[in-house]
Amino acid sequence: MPKSRKEQNLEATRAALMAVARRHFARDGYSDAEIGAIATDARVTTGAIYHHFGSKKGLFTAVAEDLEEEIVRMAASVKHDDPWQRLRLGFEKLIDLCASPAVQRITFIEAPQVVGPEAWRKIELKYAFGTLRNVLTSLREAGVIKPYSIDLMARTLLALLHETSAEVARTKNDPAVRAQVSEMVSGVFDVFVARR
Repeated sequence: MPKSRKEQNLEATRAALMAVARRHFARDGYSDAEIGAIATDARVTTGAIYHHFGSKKGLFTAVAEDLEEEIVRMAASVKHDDPWQRLRLGFEKLIDLCASPAVQRITFIEAPQVVGPEAWRKIELKYAFGTLRNVLTSLREAGVIKPYSIDLMARTLLALLHETSAEVARTKNDPAVRAQVSEMVSGVFDVFVARR
């Protein structure tokens, strides 16, 4: 059944708020982003923000989760017949996606503080951490990687993602640094491979 005009308007308002809020949170940070300015830029009232998200924190959480889902989906779009190579290529893409200022600030720096470590961990379990766990589990079951703890490998890769993308961002995607990052990431991935 097609959506009603009201449902379409609600979805459009929510999408506009999310897009504008992402820019504000990325530029100003959670503390300095102003609900009034976000509403004005989105051409809605502040009441619309509270109606859709309940609070500034609710809006930030929705933006952070949406960003997390978007980067995982984009990294998962990498195509390769070999699942191990697909993971490696997807991880390289993740580094570049996560080096963007919006992801660095919203997802890595502020989300754990604003949303709270436990609540943010639950969101990561749905997206980055959860996706890594699923992929690593299937690779371990197939004998492609060593029988290390899945959670340990996933945490190691997430820590590697955080630090390498932060360095790429800090150096403004310097080609020499990016090449070093790829070499180091390749070394870590090689440690996981099961030798036959």
